[in-house]
Amino acid sequence: MSDVPPTIHPRDPASLMRPERLAALQPSRFSASRSLLTVMLTKGWSVTLDRFDLDDQGAGTAVYRVETHAGVLSFVAFSSEPRYVDRTPRIIGQSWDMVGALLEGEADEDRIERTRAELPKLYAGRAAPGTLVWCRSNRSLRAFGHTVQALAEGRQPDLAALRAVGYLMRNTGLDANGTFGTRTFLSYGERHPLAVPYHAQMLTAYLMREFSFDLCDHLARAVAPGAVPLDPAIKRHLGLGNGSALGLVLFIANHPRLVHRWLSVREEALARARALVPGPADPAYGTLVGLLDRAVVYREQDPMRYRVFPDGQRLAGELRAVRELAVELRDGGTVRGETHALPFEGLRAAVAGTVTAETEEILDSLLMELLPPETDKLFERLVVDERLVGEPGMTVGELSSVLRGVYGWALDLPLAEEASRSRVWYKSRAAEEPRSGPREQFPGGFDLSFDVPGDVRRLARLLAAYGPETRVGRVLFDHPEERAAVERLQALRGQPYALPRMDMLDLGFVPVQIIRLANAAFYGLDRTKDFLDRTLRGLIFQGAPTRDELATGDPAGWWHPAEP
Repeated sequence: MSDVPPTIHPRDPASLMRPERLAALQPSRFSASRSLLTVMLTKGWSVTLDRFDLDDQGAGTAVYRVETHAGVLSFVAFSSEPRYVDRTPRIIGQSWDMVGALLEGEADEDRIERTRAELPKLYAGRAAPGTLVWCRSNRSLRAFGHTVQALAEGRQPDLAALRAVGYLMRNTGLDANGTFGTRTFLSYGERHPLAVPYHAQMLTAYLMREFSFDLCDHLARAVAPGAVPLDPAIKRHLGLGNGSALGLVLFIANHPRLVHRWLSVREEALARARALVPGPADPAYGTLVGLLDRAVVYREQDPMRYRVFPDGQRLAGELRAVRELAVELRDGGTVRGETHALPFEGLRAAVAGTVTAETEEILDSLLMELLPPETDKLFERLVVDERLVGEPGMTVGELSSVLRGVYGWALDLPLAEEASRSRVWYKSRAAEEPRSGPREQFPGGFDLSFDVPGDVRRLARLLAAYGPETRVGRVLFDHPEERAAVERLQALRGQPYALPRMDMLDLGFVPVQIIRLANAAFYGLDRTKDFLDRTLRGLIFQGAPTRDELATGDPAGWWHPAEP
């Protein structure tokens, strides 16, 4: 028997790309919010509050200056006293408690005033030069006022009241990459401090969270000059609230190359972690046990009620069982009495099938924390050309082989009866946001969905009428309506993680599973709570160090925070 450890490969798309498994993927060091904090902490970023001109009702302007390793950025926040008319987290809202912008360079007065005038117009507005992100947020109706009142009375807010919400303000929009005239992401360049996808949006979210703390302290002092400031431990434990809906399903469908790159980078990192073989006394084993301890406490203290996903108490119980196996591995080098050439892979195998998919994925995300910091450079590979270019010179025989091979899953996927494949995806004219529902309720609308199973089956039937040496260009000349489907399938045939193996047209499809993939795995949100199968609420940066703690914060130690 060879002493060489077996090679570990990324996971089979047949198991990973099922919607229910994608939904189970957890935040990791490769999620955008966590990787941004790693950059901020390891490269010595600092954030200072340069201007805070707010009245006693909280109306006014605040300016934050961000000193990065590659230049200065500025965040401008325009705060308003809450109005309860047209107040909604949706894009059609007309009343926000705060709107703001992330700018390159120093926030000069001209750009501040231009942003103040343009941002409230939203669709009719245009961003000032050098604008990276426009944002909007509202105060929590439950937690914000309670916190201000408590601080004004000289005491800290009740943790039970904060626990049920988890934030003081909630993000209601992060617009970037050319939207409203913001700078397009691909123009940033590799030397830009926010050159990794979604770091600009996550930095804006981090600064909105900082503003929520400063606003609370300010309003408490306005009520009572002797008010106490919000405890730093409470600040750390609070995140920025976030709500996401059906638009993220269309995002995943519309950005298949980015999805493939994100998942393949993550899977490559996980494969490296699975292949680690630390020595008997290596601290990595103790580190894993400590991470599991934190995960158990975090899940035990999770007050959210979940409908689609398992609750915190169940996950905590399963994680305790995983911890017992990790302790055995640490202390004796075995898992259930057996030794393994790849100890962490042996641990994963012992856990697989005995716990929920979420617990399996929590373990995987913790294993990635054992990787050397150099692997964080993998995240820089997320910049990807998203163009889908077809190959008209391909023969019908070659394309037919692709449909039967790479896309064989689409031919094999069990589909509902035709009457149940009647879900339509459209953009609401009244609400300016994606919607979904039975086709008969929305006749004549433009369908935004991607029917991969339907495309593959339809094209397979169509190609059968042509000889195998016929060029695809000839087929498309006869059937120009099939060009988009053909080019998409041709361009993605070498990217196995690009397309979730789902049927968007099925009325039984659960959108929140795909929304959670984007929110949890890609962006790094925690406590992602499902609502009506189509909306997800969660927390960004819960546990993250505040701006005053950036110089001493631990890149590996802030997430999964225990309650103060």
